Amino acid sequence: MINYTERFFDLKLIPISKIKLHETTETKRLRNIFDRIAGSRFLNNPVIIGKVKDDFILIDGANRLSTLQDIGCKLTVAQVIEYYNNKIKLRNWNHLIYDFDIGLITKFCEENKLKSRNYNYYYAERLRNKSKISQKHYIVASVINSDNSALLISLPKGFKKIINVLNKFTKLYFGKYRFDRTEEEIKYSEMRKYSRKKGILIEFPKFSKSDVVKAAQSKYKIPAGITRHILVNRVLHIKYEIEKLKDGNNIEKKSKDLHRYLINKIDTDKVRQYRESVIVFDE
Repeated sequence: MINYTERFFDLKLIPISKIKLHETTETKRLRNIFDRIAGSRFLNNPVIIGKVKDDFILIDGANRLSTLQDIGCKLTVAQVIEYYNNKIKLRNWNHLIYDFDIGLITKFCEENKLKSRNYNYYYAERLRNKSKISQKHYIVASVINSDNSALLISLPKGFKKIINVLNKFTKLYFGKYRFDRTEEEIKYSEMRKYSRKKGILIEFPKFSKSDVVKAAQSKYKIPAGITRHILVNRVLHIKYEIEKLKDGNNIEKKSKDLHRYLINKIDTDKVRQYRESVIVFDE
């Protein structure tokens, strides 16, 4: 029998106070998740923790973790991974903002003394992708329903300055305009072809794993919904009682109980491993 708990995933009970965040939370998504978790007896999906030496860094589930904390939980169930494992990939989310005026971005650049230039989208992308270093210093904002026009925005150098500008920038539309997160692998041409609504596509600077660790260990948090981690063997639907997470005592006993619960699921053939891509329609 394959020992899934040892070879494929590592689930632990971790005090919430020990977990460091690298990004902010999204108010609207947090509200929806809060309502769902607060009205449930169980935590279905563990948060994802990247372990770096003695640090536990949250790499997925910021809104879930904030909700657990808000309802009085002291512990969370976490899937723990070695963060610098090469199998863990760091990618970006792009933001597609609907009914948004690109003039607001131009005004933002003027007010914050940021250089911005209008280009053909494909030329702007070539400039942005000249080198891996330069990718950290640009935002590309493109009108997907226009004639390939795009705005190339130059960011200041230095991690702290970039983070400050990005947090100001996302405040232009967070909580004010509806937007979707889209995978960076989706091509601009496909976005133009298949999007049924008018929108502005925002492509953010590229971050490294070291940047994520730096953000987690400092007060400079990356805005929510920009970093995207690609994992192997992500665990879902563990169904752990939330009441047990509200008591921070007896972690060792609870951990043993969790391990027995997982082994029982495995031994009774209630675990499935999927390799194919999955599309999920959220509630």
